[in-house]
Amino acid sequence: MTTLSVSVDVDAPAERTWDVVTDWERQGEWMPMTDVRVSADSPIGLGAKISARSGVGPASFVDPMVIDVWQPPYRCEVVHLGKIVTGRGVFLIEELPDGRSRFTWQEVLDSSGARKVIDRVGLPPTRALLSVALKRLARLVASESA
Repeated sequence: MTTLSVSVDVDAPAERTWDVVTDWERQGEWMPMTDVRVSADSPIGLGAKISARSGVGPASFVDPMVIDVWQPPYRCEVVHLGKIVTGRGVFLIEELPDGRSRFTWQEVLDSSGARKVIDRVGLPPTRALLSVALKRLARLVASESA
């Protein structure tokens, strides 16, 4: 198992941060090289089926997921159902003083065999990409809250 965790403090309350991070189809506004779609027959929240296309051109892949934990505005978890990314994605939001919040994105990958090496090699660039994305997210949420 390989775990990745990246956090950012946001100048907005937890509810506002939650609203933006769980607006799946807007994720491309802050997550580079990503386009997310929600299945048309999917509920909002628990049981929702979402699909993220990440990457560029032939280096892209689809990451199908289903939401299996939904605790607004503090926790959302997905199960990755694809062949490239396997395991769990976790969004955590904490209240901070002065109407601020902290957003944490965790990936707990089912790394075994050759995947263990691949996931470990991919960890530093993925962490860097998520750090950039979370800074963009914090600016977006704060600007919409002002």
